[in-house]
Amino acid sequence: MHKQEKFRFKKLDSIGAADAEEDARFLRDCFVDTGDLEALRDMESARRIVIGRTGSGKSALLLRLADAQERVIAVRPESLALAYISNSTILQFMAELGVKLDIFFKLLWRHVFTVEILKYHFHITDEDTKRSFFQRICDLFKDKKHANALKYLEDWGQSFWEETEYRIKELTTKLERDLRASLEGGAAPVKLAAGGTQTLSEEQKCDVIQRAQYVVNNVQIRQLSEIMDLLKDVLADEQKRYYIVIDRLDENWVEDRLRFRLIRALIETVKDFSRVQHVKIIIAVRLDLLDRVFRRTRDAGFQEEKYESLYLPLDWQRGKLIELLDFRINHLIRSRFTRQPVSYRDILPRDLDGRQPIDYILERTMMRPRDVILFFNLCIEKAAERPQITVQMIREAEGEYSRARLRSLADEWVGDYPNVADFAQLFRGLKQQFRISDLDDTQCQEFCLDFLTKRKHERDVLLVEAERLLNDEIGVSDFRKTLFQVYYRVGLLGLRPMPFRNSE
Repeated sequence: MHKQEKFRFKKLDSIGAADAEEDARFLRDCFVDTGDLEALRDMESARRIVIGRTGSGKSALLLRLADAQERVIAVRPESLALAYISNSTILQFMAELGVKLDIFFKLLWRHVFTVEILKYHFHITDEDTKRSFFQRICDLFKDKKHANALKYLEDWGQSFWEETEYRIKELTTKLERDLRASLEGGAAPVKLAAGGTQTLSEEQKCDVIQRAQYVVNNVQIRQLSEIMDLLKDVLADEQKRYYIVIDRLDENWVEDRLRFRLIRALIETVKDFSRVQHVKIIIAVRLDLLDRVFRRTRDAGFQEEKYESLYLPLDWQRGKLIELLDFRINHLIRSRFTRQPVSYRDILPRDLDGRQPIDYILERTMMRPRDVILFFNLCIEKAAERPQITVQMIREAEGEYSRARLRSLADEWVGDYPNVADFAQLFRGLKQQFRISDLDDTQCQEFCLDFLTKRKHERDVLLVEAERLLNDEIGVSDFRKTLFQVYYRVGLLGLRPMPFRNSE
């Protein structure tokens, strides 16, 4: 870096934020395309479910798509008022019985997407445009094949254009009325309330399930299928392409049991909408959440392979992460100091334990952009009022980064492994590379005893295996096997097989 002696890092300098929405300045000027953006923009590409670990750049990719394309519609899960469904005592009753509500959930998603697209395409923003829309659509499509779709629009009338929250409540209320009429008005009326299933005989349960499933299966899904055919004709102009993007599905916008079913129905709807030309619904899903959704909603005949063509997995290579880092360093320093290009080489030391410092940093970030940014920000913080980052600063930053990274992992995997942060203490004091056997028997047994006797815990596989170890149901080698499988899965540890040695 030219005239480096004049440059000093400031106390609050950074190369970006952890959250993509707070990182707009750097994201706009320093975006690194790995080829994923082009795949999302391509209407012919099946890739429309962006999957990756926390911090892999899912949200940043969707924000960049919105900047690069016209007609991008963002749908926020928290705006859908799905808590109304979660609080419905009738639907809770149905869920307790085992009635499958997936068709109804697909109806909700199809309805939401259809309305959003039509509102955007016909510029429906006020009462006048609402009133004129129906006449325009009827004039455009007078043939019989669209009759049911037009009837659906007519039946909904003005409420079709209400806010999404209103529409979802209205759809749910209609289903509740139909279920109540079917089950409470018969010869053997059933009290529809949460916990009411306990008063039913097995024969009554079978009858209720059959009648309720019939009602659910006959929601207006056929008309909505025909509306999708209508959309194909409405959106015939290939110059007008629409993207609907949904992010933050991992947040607590509704309780988990319902959320998994809603996400599963959303994935099915994304797949169904692929037959509508010039519309692409794109969702971002954390890898662990996708795995949890399929495990908890799996039914007979389920085949995950049929969704794989929709996936866009985010993977970062060393060169692209270094490019991202250089862009951001350059943006920070050149904006107030120099017009000359600046690289990580200008501010990092030449050597760290006989290796390049950039490799030392990348190895500790699990090759994800957010981790690289956070680690480097901590290094910059240590270098306040100085022109360069030293080896000592990197080591000090590493301690803080590692603690924050463990907390982040615990948050990411709390749904499957609520005790993952506690059991990570077993690895303290071990070298960066170690053998599984270095975690000795006594250490494992003492930790499990201390853990189970001194604290309250949520149950997970780690807790169960600790109990089994202390009860002599398994040996330490089996406990270690489960332990390492869990931490390999969450990404805290990597496993490298030993080279095969021929005894001859």
